[in-house]
Formats: sequence, C-alpha cells, structure tokens
Amino acid sequence: MQPRRREGRGQGSEGRGQGNEAPLHAASRFGARFPGFSLRPTAAFWVFMAVVPLVGVAALNTGNNALYLLLALTLGSFVSSGAFSRHTLSRLRVGLSTPREAFAGAVVPLQLTLSNGSRWVPAGFIVCRLVGMPGRAVAARVPVGGKTVVTLPTVFARRGRYRLPPVQIEVRLPLGFFVKSVRWPQDDDLLVYPRRVHVGVVRRAGLDRRQEASAPGRSRRGGDVEQLREFRPGDDRRDIHWKQTARQQRLIVMERRERSVPSSFLVLDRQLPRREDAEQLERFEDLVSEVASSALEQLRHGEPVGLIIGGSVTPPGAGTLHVRKLLERLALVQAVGPGEDPLPPLVAGGPVYRLAEAG
Repeated sequence: MQPRRREGRGQGSEGRGQGNEAPLHAASRFGARFPGFSLRPTAAFWVFMAVVPLVGVAALNTGNNALYLLLALTLGSFVSSGAFSRHTLSRLRVGLSTPREAFAGAVVPLQLTLSNGSRWVPAGFIVCRLVGMPGRAVAARVPVGGKTVVTLPTVFARRGRYRLPPVQIEVRLPLGFFVKSVRWPQDDDLLVYPRRVHVGVVRRAGLDRRQEASAPGRSRRGGDVEQLREFRPGDDRRDIHWKQTARQQRLIVMERRERSVPSSFLVLDRQLPRREDAEQLERFEDLVSEVASSALEQLRHGEPVGLIIGGSVTPPGAGTLHVRKLLERLALVQAVGPGEDPLPPLVAGGPVYRLAEAG
C-alpha cells in the first residue's frame, strides 16, 4: 500500500504541475501579443468612475427606465472600448528604419512602418515614440490589412554608436479611458556622427614632397590638353572632342595633363592633458565636431582631404564613401591620456587640432 500512496502523491503533484501550465502558457501568449504592455488611466476614466455610481444610484432610487438604459450603455461602452483597443494593439506590428546619416544635436527622421493585421477594424490615431527619446509621431489611420509609414523625428545628444531603444505605440481610442501601450524592442544600431558646427579657418596639414608624390588624391582633372587620340574603353566621355569626332567619324578624346593638387590632412590629437577631467572631455567633443565640420566643408568644395587621428592615417580622398569613412572614424574616436597615442613625426609640428592645457 505504501508504494501506491507515493504513486498517488506523484500523480497529484504532476496534475498540479499540468494545471499550472495553462496560466503560464496564457501569460506567454499575452506577452507575445503585447510586448512591454502597460496601462495608464486618463482623466476621462476618473470622471467615468465618479459618474457611473451616481447614475446607478439614481436609477435604483427612481426606477427610471431611461436611467437604466443610460447605465447599461455607459458600462457597455466601457467594455467595448477596452476590447477594441486591445484588438487594435494585438494586430499592430512596427518596423523601424534609420536614415543613412545622423548627426548629433540635429533632428534625425526615423521611418516607422505600421502594419495592421486586422481583417475588419482599421486602427486610428496611433501615437509612436522611442522610449527615453524626444519626439513622437501620430498615425491618423492604418487601413485594414494595410500599412502606413510615418516619420518619427528625434534628436541624439551625443555622437557614437547607439543601440536603438524600443518603439512604444499607444492607443487611446475609442473613448480614451486608458492609454494602452506596447513596446517593440529593436535590434538595430545607429551610428551618430559628430555635431555640425560653424567652421572658421580650416587647419590643414601637408606632407613632404616624397610623401606628397605618392599620396592618393593629389591630382585634379582639367589641365592643359597634351594631344588628341582615339577613344579607348575607360576614357571619360567628358573629354570627347566633338568637332574632331564629327570630322573623322570616330570618337576622339583630349588627353590632358592633370593639375597637381597638394594633399591635405586634418590632424586630431586625441591625447588630453587630464583624461578624466570632465571639462576637458567636453572641450574634446567640441574639437571633434570642428574637425568633422571642417572635413565636410573641404569635401563639399571638391578638395581631397585625409584624416590623421593619433597614429592612424586615412589617406586623402573624395566622394560619398570617403566622407562616410571619415565621419565614422570621428564618431567613434575616444580621448586618451598623455603619451598613449602620439601623432606621427611628419605632422607633429604642423597645424593640429589639439586640446591644450588651459593656462
């Protein structure tokens, strides 16, 4: 008999375990439909809670059928409002896309794509925001089974790589008794470039003649014409000599002598006299912003520019990809202490963006 009692207790505990699986499974399903769910009552809810008991008492005391009807409609609208908003939240899906460029201190337009999976109820006046970030966007209507794209403007205070916070979507309709919201976690990172500032005189550093001759980006198209010759694959079509082409009935191009353009570098010394000084770190951020803005200004005029940060050298270049390369380096640069990352000897005495000790 003793083994049977132990077996019975085992079955009973197993039965209790199976009984607890249903609430846990329901909770997981709720969490999947409503990630980061929160519920906050509004002023309309407190007005509703104060008015409904008064209507109920008046209906009981007077036996007025109109008051009973009003009470039933009020309670029914409360229940239907909750069911409608929950249905809306459970069918909404959010996608976030980031812009190709984002600068610290400037408005960054993020694109939100709201998808409504409901087959019969459109979603309306959905408020979207990034948790802990400024700015919000409102989607006036998300059609049944359709999508709506809205722009969410926000601002990143500092440069660097950001892990994007969750997107919170809020629903108030139809009666606005509660603000129901869910949070959709994001897996994307965003690299924020340094703040753009006004640039005065750009401090350029050059190289000696031997290094100048081998530096990329040292010549510019548009020099004197040396000779005319037949077009070859890879030639620039802007160099076609149209009069000779029409005369000889074949493509003739002008071969030019390229003009030498001195290569220039922006040199940032990331060594601080006092690495842990908060004031010097803030001044270093201003210095990084000045270097980034100087690079943009120079590249906007078509002038090749390189970047030297400590002992790391980026050769001069131009174009969109080169601009991004420089900005990415400046977005991620960190200050170091004295002697930790000295500049190359060839630019140690040139014009350098350096944070000097305040005297």
